[in-house]
Amino acid sequence: MIRGLVLCGGESKRMGKDKGLIAFGSGNWAAHAVWKLEQLNIPVSISINPAQMQTYGHFFSAEQLIVDRTHAKGPLQGLLSTHLKYPDDDLLLLACDMIEMDTETLIELLEHALKFPGYDYYVYGQEDLTEPLCALYPSATLKKLYQELEQGHLPGFSLHKLIKKGNYKTLPINNIQTFNNYNTATI
Repeated sequence: MIRGLVLCGGESKRMGKDKGLIAFGSGNWAAHAVWKLEQLNIPVSISINPAQMQTYGHFFSAEQLIVDRTHAKGPLQGLLSTHLKYPDDDLLLLACDMIEMDTETLIELLEHALKFPGYDYYVYGQEDLTEPLCALYPSATLKKLYQELEQGHLPGFSLHKLIKKGNYKTLPINNIQTFNNYNTATI
């Protein structure tokens, strides 16, 4: 099964406040990302750090929230924590600060994963740059990464570097604006 995962567990140091809870329409950035993934008719979880549990509990069900529980860092921590709860699910990751992401781009990503099985990662990119915060991570890849983490063999936590070392399928970015990350308070 494919599960959507909204990444909200970062420290938001550059933004200065929790990005997922920034008001947007009648909700917030996290709810907006959840809504986009729900348009794909897949279950959706929200990755948070332990300090966010109480606040996010006001907006989302406890079942939707996945609290970081690995010793990985950055987005990989959210991916692997969700993998531990749903070990058979492929995870379609979407960062909460990618508020301009469109449903068509997400559908295209899913279609490529179904059409071209067997890759470690499905990512958008251009030239030598990949976009790991809107990507599909198969359960077999996450299982391997978690085993490497536990055995102390994971070479680092950078999704960019892990993807580059793996067998990945790149999709061209048709609209670069949909991949904007809003991570400073200047918006």
